[in-house]
Amino acid sequence: MYFKFSILLVGVFQLFQPAGAAQSGKDTTYNPAEAFAPLNYPPGNDIRTADGKPGGHYWQNKADYRLAVTFDTATRTIQGTVNITYVNNSPVVLDYVWLQASQNRFRKDARMSMITKAGVARFDVEEYTDGCRIHSMQAANDKQPLQKAVYEEAGNYIKVQLPAPLLPGHTAIIAVAYDFVLPVVGSDFMGVLSTPHGKVYQFSGMFPRVCVYDAVQGWNVAGSGYLVEPGNLDASITVPAGLIVQGTGQLMNPEAVLSPGVLERYKKAWKSDSVIHVRTETDLRSTVAANKQQTWHFYTPNAGDGLWGISAAFLWDAVRVNLPDGRTTLAMALYPPESHPDWRKITGQMKDIIRLYSHNWVPYPYTTAVNIAGSITGVAGPAVSVLHYSNSSFGNTVWTKTNHEIGHTWFNMMIAADSKHGWMCEGLNTFINLVNCDSLKGEPAFDVNSAISWLSTPKALTPLNTLASSVKLEDMAMVMYVKPAVALWVLRNEVIGKQRFDKAFRSFVKDWAFKHPTPDDFFRSIENGTGTDLSWFWRSWFLTDWKSNPAIRQVEYVKGDPALGIDVTIEIKRNMPMPLTVEIREFNGAVNQQHLPVDIWQQKGTYTFHYASVSPVTTVILDPANAIPDLDRSNNTWKGTGLKTPVTTGVTAAQVVNRYLSAIGGKAALQQLQQATINYASNENAQLDFKKQWQPGTTQTTISLNMIHMQLANISTTDTSVQFTRLGQAVPLSAAQQAQLNSNATLFPELHFFDKGYQATLDDALVNVNGMNAYVVHVIAPGGSCWDYYYDVTTGYKIKECAPVSTVGGLLYDRLEFAGYQPQYGIQWPVTLLYNAPGEGESLLQLKKVTVQ
Repeated sequence: MYFKFSILLVGVFQLFQPAGAAQSGKDTTYNPAEAFAPLNYPPGNDIRTADGKPGGHYWQNKADYRLAVTFDTATRTIQGTVNITYVNNSPVVLDYVWLQASQNRFRKDARMSMITKAGVARFDVEEYTDGCRIHSMQAANDKQPLQKAVYEEAGNYIKVQLPAPLLPGHTAIIAVAYDFVLPVVGSDFMGVLSTPHGKVYQFSGMFPRVCVYDAVQGWNVAGSGYLVEPGNLDASITVPAGLIVQGTGQLMNPEAVLSPGVLERYKKAWKSDSVIHVRTETDLRSTVAANKQQTWHFYTPNAGDGLWGISAAFLWDAVRVNLPDGRTTLAMALYPPESHPDWRKITGQMKDIIRLYSHNWVPYPYTTAVNIAGSITGVAGPAVSVLHYSNSSFGNTVWTKTNHEIGHTWFNMMIAADSKHGWMCEGLNTFINLVNCDSLKGEPAFDVNSAISWLSTPKALTPLNTLASSVKLEDMAMVMYVKPAVALWVLRNEVIGKQRFDKAFRSFVKDWAFKHPTPDDFFRSIENGTGTDLSWFWRSWFLTDWKSNPAIRQVEYVKGDPALGIDVTIEIKRNMPMPLTVEIREFNGAVNQQHLPVDIWQQKGTYTFHYASVSPVTTVILDPANAIPDLDRSNNTWKGTGLKTPVTTGVTAAQVVNRYLSAIGGKAALQQLQQATINYASNENAQLDFKKQWQPGTTQTTISLNMIHMQLANISTTDTSVQFTRLGQAVPLSAAQQAQLNSNATLFPELHFFDKGYQATLDDALVNVNGMNAYVVHVIAPGGSCWDYYYDVTTGYKIKECAPVSTVGGLLYDRLEFAGYQPQYGIQWPVTLLYNAPGEGESLLQLKKVTVQ
């Protein structure tokens, strides 16, 4: 099922309201004994082993279906029979069988109708029908003749009394004759879409199906969510000629129902690696004999349920998909011409989506994969999905929804988990959706960083293991989709590592394919597959609503000497322990990271480690990528900046500035430069580029985002003008802003500090910047703009420049920090540049190239 939620904006996530306190454990100060206490798993046995696998005596009942129905478009009525062959593989004698009749949710006396307000929310009942009307119910054990069966209805469920107790290993046959009316608006599970070329009928719950009976709960009836007993499905659907039927199962009689041209192209698609337009707009205009009926015959194993779309308005595209195990499947999209334009390219994209899921986890299990455009936001069944024909907003693109609904093939068609724990269905699926998006560069349903930011807020959230029926609709997106997916994303990328996690996750899928795992089975499988005790993780993320808040407590040089290294003490202030990445930046330009495992928190809430620095440390940052939730990021950064001591009497601004000019090459050498180009770029594949081109009388400073070839900002200055653009648009500037940008653009502004119109004064205190004492020179340019420059007392190098107060709009940057000077062309250039744009944060850049004349 697809749930609408926005991408990118944390504020949108904050629209979801808090839903109560955690199930267990108070989230206050850190308690390592509580955080790392082992989980109380049930003992392993020969049905479900202690390492999270099906045991040697694992059993599962099976239900095969033979469906024969007729659809009357005039009354929207499905009428027919379903014959269920039910095999009792359990060791228990069964006296009765429970069926689920999904259409009963639309009856006025149905429980669902009573607990929802008509038309208020997406899944509410908006129109009433008579539900699934039973005309006859027959049953028999083994090969005995069918006889009338006693049954009773209980909401969406029907209890069928068997003629005799069903012994282990024996088979029962249940035959149901029934009908129901398809609602036009079917609680976003089914319905009717009107188009200029005809109606699109979307069916789910087309036939009563058997509820799951297992060794955990017995009969999974009320509150079990979507839980299907996989079995063979043989479906015959009779409709008026001219209508196209597609959905669960492979079409077994295409020659009987397709026109010659459509049939030819359909057969061609099975062998084609490029998309074939099976049914075109020309075919929509073809006529058929009135009052003629056609029966569409479908078959697939491992289904146990089905969804279908029926319409004369369908365009139909198809392409072969080669699977990693040597099999093929046929990907198909059926949509009315008025659908969103993305539908015309989705079939080829389905091919990529299916292949990647198959490569990452286990191969796609069905011979067809059908995507149908209708009026439903998004719902999936075995080998089929139905999506909204036109909706494409807030990340809910056709690609995004298709990626999600196809993912349900693995969770929870193949992994037929009990979706009463919503994360076992939607959360695991949303996680593999994110992995696909990361590889295919597709639009995710939500931005992971934004989700982590939302999870960094103090708002309470219902624990993930809460029964789905107890989760409020406004909390569904976070509890069932977003948080569990982010949890597994963090587990994969920050805790265990992709390769080891993926291998364990893949084993879980293989072990439980078309079986019924529980949350404990999943937890144990991942723990055993990765060789990691994850009790702390499951407790923090799934069983409680604990929060994370790591912090830097102290950073100090050994014996006060940067050359002897630093000792960094970190602490954890809330009950969720997490591994941490600590980034350390040195003045010499070195940037290193320490990856600390979660084990550092097992005994107490503080941890100290040594870092062998060789130069002053400029910055220490916890979780520099913001990869984990954190209630307070303000305590994640340390800078050796701020302490003040008096300046030695007699030192002047001119002495400090001239010492700097001498340290980097000398005033005379700098004044002889005729042209210079300096390039800095970020470490991540040079994504961000900072370039300054200078010659006497004119400069140009450019910041670009290389990965999309976009110029973010540009300053062009001459002796008489300043032009500033952002994203190609001119930015109006005040006189003070023009003066400041002109001064910033100068290659060595210190050469002009004592020219006419400038005022340069030395602050009476040294300021510690990144562990180094620095002189501060305050400069007022001729236009009245102010700027502060910081020079290391020991080396004379400039280590920082910035606006003295919060910057006004329009400036390219409001702070630069410099480190690690190296000579090129007889001049010392800073190797590392920390660039801070107003309102946009810091970017760490490295010197890439210097060219001078």
